[in-house]
Amino acid sequence: MIDTAIAAEDTPAHIQASRAASAVANASARDIGRAAGKVAGNVALAVAPGAALSKAAALRRPAIARPRITFDPPQIGWVKETTKSKKPWKPYNDSAPGARAGQAPTLMRTMPNGSKRPVKFDGIQGDFMVDRKWAVVNRPRSRAQILRQSEVLAQHRLIGTWEVPTPVEKTKALKLLKQMSITNIHIKVVKP
Repeated sequence: MIDTAIAAEDTPAHIQASRAASAVANASARDIGRAAGKVAGNVALAVAPGAALSKAAALRRPAIARPRITFDPPQIGWVKETTKSKKPWKPYNDSAPGARAGQAPTLMRTMPNGSKRPVKFDGIQGDFMVDRKWAVVNRPRSRAQILRQSEVLAQHRLIGTWEVPTPVEKTKALKLLKQMSITNIHIKVVKP
């Protein structure tokens, strides 16, 4: 390097300028970026005081990972269910995963006035509340039930699953949930 520097002193300025222009013309974008970064860094070191540079270095450090927030598991209650029917939807609902004979799992929904009311489902599977629908209908009572279930799931930070018997019912359910902007209930086809 020293020999190159001494030889450069003996080279006329117009030859050095033409060599520099040739090097810039044939340089890749990476080489130009690296050179520009060196120049900018040297100018910053010459102009900025050391304290400002240390603050900039501190800002570039990765953020310290925050511990994950943990929530208490939901308190699932069981209420007695007295529905007796000979129709095919009754055994379908009773065979939901995590179901108990004659009982329905419930989550407590906090109302705007602070009171609490239970919301029923048909079963539990892990962290998912399961509700089976023999037929999906778009009526005021069923829309009210959907809103209740979605709200209580949101309050307990859970996801719900609707199990339906056919792909046709799944399509109806997806359309209804999309129409109502419900995102915390998933649909799954489970044959009876």
